[in-house]
Amino acid sequence: MNITLRKANALQNSIQDAIKGIKIEHQIEINEFQDPEATLTAANELLFANDTRRQQLLVVLYNIRGLVGTANVQSGIDLALTKAAFMDKRLAQLESLSNSDARISEEVLKGKLDKIRNRKEESRASLYGRDDTVTTSVLHKEQIDGIKTEIKNLKKQKQKLNDEILELNIKTEIPLGEDAVAVLQKEGLL
Repeated sequence: MNITLRKANALQNSIQDAIKGIKIEHQIEINEFQDPEATLTAANELLFANDTRRQQLLVVLYNIRGLVGTANVQSGIDLALTKAAFMDKRLAQLESLSNSDARISEEVLKGKLDKIRNRKEESRASLYGRDDTVTTSVLHKEQIDGIKTEIKNLKKQKQKLNDEILELNIKTEIPLGEDAVAVLQKEGLL
């Protein structure tokens, strides 16, 4: 049986949920009305039956994971995901820059610095070390606009890449062995 990578991802999540849902009780309470040996034997058998189910599901899960990894390499998905991760990081870097204010004009900067230089030394602000500097962005408005344009372009490229990844996930299939299919059908996951 072949399944798409998209179905394989959903199946892996279902298998993990199924494994979490299998109870492993290694301690029980026995009351005075129960047959201790029969109760302990039944609990022991249930524990090992459930552990066998977990082990079988775990084998299937990691077989699927291995097949998905191989298919991701062969289909180019892993490279596409690497590119997408790069784009995400680059977008995060550029977002902070795009939200910057533009650098103040040279005339305003010179005027503010001259005002600081020429003020009276007795000024309260000067006494406490305040207002001795002028804060400005280092980015020109044109640079910020360029960064915003780059962000738009990266977002378009990322959307195109995401569409390609989705298409590859739908087109690419992996084979599930008969044993895996049997385990998954027994657990109601296929």
